[in-house]
Amino acid sequence: MHLPYRLLASRCTLLLLGWGLAFPLSAQAELPQRTAYALIIANNASLDPKQADLRYADDDGARYYELFAPQAQETLLLSVLDAETQERHPGLAARARPPTRAALLEALRQLNRRMAADKAAGLTPVLYFIFTGHGQRGAAGEGSVTLLDGLFTRADLYKQVIAPTVPNVGFLHLIVDACDSYFFVNSRGALPVGPALGATVTQHLASRELERFPQVGVVLSTSKAQESHEWSAISAGVFSHQVRSALAGAADVNADGRVEYSELMAFIASASQGVEDVRGRLDIFARPPPLDRSAPLSDLAQKSGLGYLLIPEGPGGRMWVEDTRGVRLAEFHKERERALVLGLPAGRGYYLRTPGQEARFTVQRGRQVVDAGTLSWTALSVASRGALEDAFRDHLFSVAFGPRFYSGYVASAGMAPVPLYPGPDLSP
Repeated sequence: MHLPYRLLASRCTLLLLGWGLAFPLSAQAELPQRTAYALIIANNASLDPKQADLRYADDDGARYYELFAPQAQETLLLSVLDAETQERHPGLAARARPPTRAALLEALRQLNRRMAADKAAGLTPVLYFIFTGHGQRGAAGEGSVTLLDGLFTRADLYKQVIAPTVPNVGFLHLIVDACDSYFFVNSRGALPVGPALGATVTQHLASRELERFPQVGVVLSTSKAQESHEWSAISAGVFSHQVRSALAGAADVNADGRVEYSELMAFIASASQGVEDVRGRLDIFARPPPLDRSAPLSDLAQKSGLGYLLIPEGPGGRMWVEDTRGVRLAEFHKERERALVLGLPAGRGYYLRTPGQEARFTVQRGRQVVDAGTLSWTALSVASRGALEDAFRDHLFSVAFGPRFYSGYVASAGMAPVPLYPGPDLSP
């Protein structure tokens, strides 16, 4: 699994030069000045006595927070963390606010003030509005998500989130992991099934409300099931786990440090393709902002407090990264022919794992690059946890993601691809 160090160093330098990590400060200053903000709402509770509380929405909220906090000017978390989540994320509960309507609106006002000031200064603010929890569709067809003190409807989303925010941002990215989230964003009407889903979702997303806001992009878990897909082995929702893996860099198919919507969609499609158990299948939809369909959901080339793990060409297969608390941060199935860079929060220890091995490493500071080709590997044992656990463990991320899968996916979906640059020929 190891390559000569000089070869690894060359590949590392070339890859990181390709998306700006090794740019001189003067060159970085010429890049567009983007400021990022994140509002994360995570609520386990259900208001419907027929619907059980979720177990891991608060865990997803905490993990989204830790992903965005090192990159954003301000990250706000609205969640009540249970005892286990507080133990895994010490100190975070003191920074979280309850996921109520009043707290949501106050958080938006706070962020909008900062983003308006950034925009007045000539910067380009970007807001991530993330919800994970219960969703539902009312009798009249309108979707809503569940806050601690009531429902937050599609009408509320447009009136109280999108309309007041869009004047202050360059882009607004909505990421919603909830049942029936399609109806939380879209016009009323029946959600089709089968091949017609993608075309009809696109049509409705371009309809009367959303077309007025070309700065808005959406990433939705469109499942109509009564229960979200949660995976106890990783204490997280499957959709949110895949989204975070993609944003951490696993979906960056052309190694430019940016994850665009087409890359995220193709990555999740490949991650879910091998799951045959119908209980584990995800229905998702993503649409980039019409104003700029190449707008990145994630830009690891921007200056941030993240460190980086480089997995060079050569190693391939299913891999994941967990920290020493047992929190799984990213998972992917790597093609051998491409190198991969992941952004990871600094100041903690990690394990890079495969189904049979693990290697420990530490990211001590932001912008540090850890070369996986120099790590020492030891044996790893994995335990089974039941039928659906086996379906996720054995088949989720079982399909390799890289330029080949991506090219086929975007061609079949009729999407505009990101530029795919051939890697340097470093063979002897």
